[in-house]
Amino acid sequence: METAEETKNLIRGIIDSYEMRVKTVGTLMRQTIKLLKNFQRQQEEMAEELKNVLAKTEFLRKKDFDKMVEEIWRKRGERKKNVHKTLESFLREEREMIDELRKLLDPGEPMRIADFMVLKERILNRQREREKKVSQILKSFHLEQEELSTALRRLLLKGERVKIRDLKDVIRGLRAHRIHKESSIGRVLEELEVVDSEVDTAWQRVMMSSRKNRI
Repeated sequence: METAEETKNLIRGIIDSYEMRVKTVGTLMRQTIKLLKNFQRQQEEMAEELKNVLAKTEFLRKKDFDKMVEEIWRKRGERKKNVHKTLESFLREEREMIDELRKLLDPGEPMRIADFMVLKERILNRQREREKKVSQILKSFHLEQEELSTALRRLLLKGERVKIRDLKDVIRGLRAHRIHKESSIGRVLEELEVVDSEVDTAWQRVMMSSRKNRI
């Protein structure tokens, strides 16, 4: 039969494993954001090149070009900010969860392993759901940036044959697609908020139950 100390060591190992998973997921998500930053630098370089071409061939004033693409950059910045906020929220809440789990290892109050295993399963299910939602947001943002990069690249491939109307067509197409995407992302964020609310309530119940079941 396991001693109280052996049980706690097993629980401690589970918490350490959980913490490592959170750190790994966080690293992967940050790497994705870093790749997206590279996308954005490339986009700005292509936009600058396109601006120079249209200024030369279509006599489009550079300030007018900037005004035309202003909405694209603004929306991109808003989405980027939202992605960062969602990621930081995910990591912060997971760290808080780990801290709470470690508090259950109070030396003076041993805990039954069966109780902790139930608690662990609930937490892991919650984590998987949140990881899925955050991944959806990152993937959607990544696809949007690829779409913008592809559109700019196609305009540049026209060389000096590119026209102002080509740029306007691209902007209209991106705007229409973005409106559709924003509605989809909005639903994901709403679902994430509902999950957070439900998990917070369930977490409080589990914590209370776990403390009552200590031996």
